[in-house]
Amino acid sequence: MDTKVDVTVFGLNSEEASEVANAMFSEMERLEEILSRHKDDSDITRINDAAGEEWVSVEPETIEVIEKALESAELTRGAFDPTVGVLLRLWGFGTDDAGVPSQEELEHGLDLVGYDQIQVDKENGKVFLSRPGVKLDVGGVAKGYIVERGQEVATEAGVGAVFINAGGDINIRGDRPQGGKWRVAVQDPDNPQEWVAIVEIDEGSIATSGDYQRFFEEEGEVYHHILDPWTGFPAREITSVTVTGPSTSIVDGLTTGLFVLGVEESMEILDSLPDYEGLIIDAQGEISVTSGLDDDVEIL
Repeated sequence: MDTKVDVTVFGLNSEEASEVANAMFSEMERLEEILSRHKDDSDITRINDAAGEEWVSVEPETIEVIEKALESAELTRGAFDPTVGVLLRLWGFGTDDAGVPSQEELEHGLDLVGYDQIQVDKENGKVFLSRPGVKLDVGGVAKGYIVERGQEVATEAGVGAVFINAGGDINIRGDRPQGGKWRVAVQDPDNPQEWVAIVEIDEGSIATSGDYQRFFEEEGEVYHHILDPWTGFPAREITSVTVTGPSTSIVDGLTTGLFVLGVEESMEILDSLPDYEGLIIDAQGEISVTSGLDDDVEIL
């Protein structure tokens, strides 16, 4: 998934913990092969290659992830859009050839963006993109989904508690061995080696999207990978979004979509979701916290 994944297993001896962790990594690697747009024979690549031409039979997990992506799109009013794959390709994020595309290229790419072009036949396990050139990219929720499936492997093995961190997508199950709530640090966008806040949760999911995670510099300007699906350029009003909630895949999608929308609209959306809370840092360094999370956040 182009990121470091850490798994911490509690309540087992070293040999047992290693067996469980290896089984978790095997499952996560299997799913990456299915869901990555960078894999030549993945379901996502096959869907993209057949865009506008034919329905593609896919694995059940692919259907689930696409449904999570569409749910995230609806929750964020279209700010999270799983058809930004064409824009990501133009910018070169995830490759060694990142660079600013021309205005003509962006205009053409934007014409192909729109999650209403994704059709899912769940009963028959098929997916269709309605126009040639549309590129599906489920990376914004797939990492969270893969982490959830890794956690399921640990649950089936009867592990007492597990902490998974996949590049800022965190899934926690079970009681903290030291007692009290789990404590998760939020990086300072201006200095990612430092922390700006500590968030406490009992268990569940917490994820952060920041403009410091993947970026490149061209002619003195820094461009990060979280693209506004309406302009084709990196979103600029926010520098970091942290969201907590029960589903890692939905938390994953929310952090990306809310990053695009700006603070006011993002807080409005979070306040409308009873199971999800958030912490947002804007471009001026101001921190906003939803009321349901306020008692569990320590600003450093």
